[in-house]
Amino acid sequence: MRWTQRVTLAALVGAAACTATPPPAMPATPAYPDVPALVVPPSVAASGDTLARHDAGWRRLQSDDLRGAARDFTAALDRAPGFYPAQAGLGYVALLERRFDDAGQWFSEVLAIDATYVPALSGRVEAALSADDGVAAIRALEQWVTVAPDGEQQDDLRARLDVLRLRSVQAELASAGAARRDGRFDEAQAALERARAMTPGSGVVLRELARVEIARGAFDAAEAAIREAVEADAGDPESHAVLGEVLEAEGRFRDASAAYARAVRLDPRREWTERVEALTRRADLAGLPIEYREIPAASTLSRGQLAAMLGIRLQDPLERAPQRAAVVLTDINGHWASPWIVAVTRAGLMEAMPNHTFQPAGLVTRADLARAVWRAIQIFGTARAANLDEWRSSRPTIVDVPRTHLAYDAVAAAVASGALSMGDNGRFGPNLPVTGAEAGAAFARLEQIVGRRQ
Repeated sequence: MRWTQRVTLAALVGAAACTATPPPAMPATPAYPDVPALVVPPSVAASGDTLARHDAGWRRLQSDDLRGAARDFTAALDRAPGFYPAQAGLGYVALLERRFDDAGQWFSEVLAIDATYVPALSGRVEAALSADDGVAAIRALEQWVTVAPDGEQQDDLRARLDVLRLRSVQAELASAGAARRDGRFDEAQAALERARAMTPGSGVVLRELARVEIARGAFDAAEAAIREAVEADAGDPESHAVLGEVLEAEGRFRDASAAYARAVRLDPRREWTERVEALTRRADLAGLPIEYREIPAASTLSRGQLAAMLGIRLQDPLERAPQRAAVVLTDINGHWASPWIVAVTRAGLMEAMPNHTFQPAGLVTRADLARAVWRAIQIFGTARAANLDEWRSSRPTIVDVPRTHLAYDAVAAAVASGALSMGDNGRFGPNLPVTGAEAGAAFARLEQIVGRRQ
């Protein structure tokens, strides 16, 4: 018991000693029937006077004379320091007076002496709940379950413990989520640590803790938390998705895609499926030469870059396409795009020069792109043969590409397919250089027409 409390309560006893009245008889209808009897265990030694003052305190409490009860319990404790039933009585006085922190301290002091004293366990639970301290309430209730006799009472306590855990954890999760969204990360983490103390190893709590760490930018801590969550419940798709989020933030796109794929197997959500595809593309792109990765922002496109786009973005249909005899190319040895140059020339998507060079640095014009696009459509095919015949027979009027132009058939078919477009003035610009963005848009449509690698 705190020294300041002893002084205060002792002063109360001294001030009222000359006017103390005999304790009332036990009322027929107790004022606080939910307060458990403050029994004195046989192992607790006490004089008759101590027991009498303790009993008087109990009767005053049930007569709703809390001040008198406090005086009697304090007197009993003064006569026998360590007489913890009286300490429990003072805890209930504080609880009924809504001094929840004081009540919690009294009950904790009792339990430090006798961890099995049920009135103190019950009081500690109520004091903690009244003070919104779910962790302390759960700890006391867990302790109470261990000392309760087997049977209905223990079953009731276990059920109460389960409900309390659920409600408390849900409240902390809601609080943490709101704090995280508002950028109050320390507050969010504190709420989650309280929830974690209530349910150690909870995958849900660990998952939310990982989200807080992601928001902080603490990716190592986030990965540690979410991997623990996955280990706790490998069947939770949300945890696999959050692991994917962490790995993506760390730039580990292949691993992130695999994590999202595990989430999709458990719950095939569209957004997760899209993340698998997007991350696979990012992983593939991250492993490609810098010259290829620079294409989207490029103001011009080289023949080597075009060959790489054909080989990479149309990998599956290219592998299934008929192969021609290998062509000897004298200028691609050591070039970053040489594997794809060899593949696309063997498939007939692009041609070597008459002098057996490929000229990979040469600039690609819109007419060149139209030829490559139309060859890909003819070689790889489309979902509907009728489309191919329609595009082949298309004869649109193109102001700057007359029908006598060597590239007219390819340009007309590429425009008819939608892979390439003309300007508002009906011009195509066959000699204009192709930009990286323009090539990307053409290949996006081309992938839809002929299919792409999976």
